[in-house]
Amino acid sequence: MDSPASRLRRVLLGILVSMVFLTSISMGDGSLVILDEDISNADNRALAFPALAAISGLLLLAIRNAGGREYGNFFLDRWVSREQEEEMMSRLILEQEEAGVEKMGGAWAELEKVHLERRLEEE
Repeated sequence: MDSPASRLRRVLLGILVSMVFLTSISMGDGSLVILDEDISNADNRALAFPALAAISGLLLLAIRNAGGREYGNFFLDRWVSREQEEEMMSRLILEQEEAGVEKMGGAWAELEKVHLERRLEEE
């Protein structure tokens, strides 16, 4: 299985290609005017296509450049995992075991003991 980041790369590439295509159609139709002074047919909504193309292109480049870095050091790692599915499952199982109920119960009992000792010292 692919990592979620590689799936997102494919989706972003599809969005990028389609937005570039729609931008070129808008320019050919006259809805998006770039260099001409005659803006009689210009439509401000047509600016959404190149804007979305730029955003998806920047995200695509960011995910591609993050490929060589260690997991957790990139700003998009909080939202999109770059780990393979097997690595992600083993990491999540380990985190789940570390945050187990047994350890939580011991920590809760320790907190309760400290609270009771403070209350008895005050009296």
